[in-house]
Amino acid sequence: MTQFNSRLAVAGLSIGLFFISHAATSSAAQQRDHRFQQNLEQLQQQEQIDQLQREQQLQQRLDEIQRRPEGQMQRQQQSNDRQQQIDQLQLDRQQNQLRQEQQLNQLREEEQLNQPQRRQQFDQFQREQQLQQLQQQQQIDQLQQQQEKNRLQP
Repeated sequence: MTQFNSRLAVAGLSIGLFFISHAATSSAAQQRDHRFQQNLEQLQQQEQIDQLQREQQLQQRLDEIQRRPEGQMQRQQQSNDRQQQIDQLQLDRQQNQLRQEQQLNQLREEEQLNQPQRRQQFDQFQREQQLQQLQQQQQIDQLQQQQEKNRLQP
């Protein structure tokens, strides 16, 4: 359609130039030629404007198409990065939780294993304390006896 209009404008221009060059000297013919020349110039200008607008629209579409994949890829990459961060945080949390559970289990096992040993150690400590107390009591008794003897002796 636009090629047809362009050809029509060129044909009109050619015809117009022909009439202008061979125009009659009458004022009516001159006015007609002048109006035709103006109309032809307006058509040419309008064709140029339309062509520039079409080129501008095509360039804008091309620019949009070229920007879209980058924007989509960038958004997709950002989304992937965020998902990786979330996944890493969840993995870290799970590993920490597992490590804490393992430590707790180990402490429980040590507690269970050490409980009899601790009981034995406590019993041994008690016996030693009792023995010490008995020894101290014996020393006290001996000292008291000796003091008693010393008092009774002249």
